[in-house]
Amino acid sequence: MEYGHRYPAYPTQEVAGELERHIDIHRQAYNYTRYEYENVDADNIGSTYKHHYRLPDWKDQFVSSEVNSKALQRTVTRFYDNLDGLSEQKQNGRKVGKLR
Repeated sequence: MEYGHRYPAYPTQEVAGELERHIDIHRQAYNYTRYEYENVDADNIGSTYKHHYRLPDWKDQFVSSEVNSKALQRTVTRFYDNLDGLSEQKQNGRKVGKLR
């Protein structure tokens, strides 16, 4: 289990704008990972590491180069962690839907 530390932050307007932009980029990367997982042939995709190899192409296509590649890798990993969590719940007999 991962633990996240939470501290109050009081950013300036300029910093808050940058934070929102970066959060939006990670949202797009998460949704694009989900799209590729659902719509690309399972032989070509389906693991975290295969998605990590695609990240340099993504950065050229739609992501700003200012975003750290390790952070984007973490976003892709988070998708697969969420997918594993849903499959575990399904195996335990719970009704689960799709990732959103």
